[in-house]
Amino acid sequence: MFKDIKVFNDNESIEYTYKIDDGLLLFSIENGNKKQYDNLTIIYDENIYQINLSNNIKYKNLEASEILIFLENDTTDFSFKVNINYKFFVKTVYKFFNKFIDKDTLIKEINIFLKSKIGQKYNNELVKLLDEIENKYASIEELMLEENDEVNRITNLLLNNEIYITLANQMNNQDLMLLITYYIFAPMIPMIDQETFNDLVNSAIQYDYPLEKVWRLAMNYDSRGYNYDLIDEFFVNSKDSYYLAEYISGVIQVNKEKIVNMIIQTKDKEFIKALLKDNFIQNHLEEKHINDLEQVLDEKN
Repeated sequence: MFKDIKVFNDNESIEYTYKIDDGLLLFSIENGNKKQYDNLTIIYDENIYQINLSNNIKYKNLEASEILIFLENDTTDFSFKVNINYKFFVKTVYKFFNKFIDKDTLIKEINIFLKSKIGQKYNNELVKLLDEIENKYASIEELMLEENDEVNRITNLLLNNEIYITLANQMNNQDLMLLITYYIFAPMIPMIDQETFNDLVNSAIQYDYPLEKVWRLAMNYDSRGYNYDLIDEFFVNSKDSYYLAEYISGVIQVNKEKIVNMIIQTKDKEFIKALLKDNFIQNHLEEKHINDLEQVLDEKN
């Protein structure tokens, strides 16, 4: 159910159950085999969830979205509480109109939001929305809508819903950046101007995992008419051969000749050597561009 909350013991994915307790999600790991856990790692969408651990639990925040739990030697069962914020509802709507979840999952997630602390204040409106999604007031003709028509009906219902509009408008640039970059690509993304796009890029640069997040922004907004100068500069200046190769090979609108010229201007031979060894670079640059890079290596300092 919660694909954006995962628990691992080393590299082993751990199953959990959950219930809603006094407006909070209570996650429980019950090990029937009584296997002892030395530690657990919780990976979660930090834009949506706040992890609440018992006072006696020792832990370490590895990154903004990752917590390492240190357990006692005799620990076999473990539980933790999670508070969800208003962006849970925004993300649920985003997932549905991008077809990442179906109608049944949409209903389940709205019900979870309704029972959460933040969602309880919208109880009447959410109950009405659920009734409209389930088409309880529909005529026989409306109930016979084809699947695509039904998805479009619910999508229009959600996008015009006052709760969704109000909550989506509360999100700042970081919130929006984290929503978009949770996915490598989504067909329906927020339509923004160039200034806001640059703000999202800068927010990604200043956040954890900047290379991954900027690359995901580039993937999501590829070929939609945005100026990518800021992203070009970021990837060249980062001198990370892996992500620069991913950027050149994965983003259609990248001007490869411009990128090669920017790389040459760095005069960093070690960086250029690393790029020329990358198969992605070899496969996605013209022979002329590769020759230009190789020429830099032949030049005397």
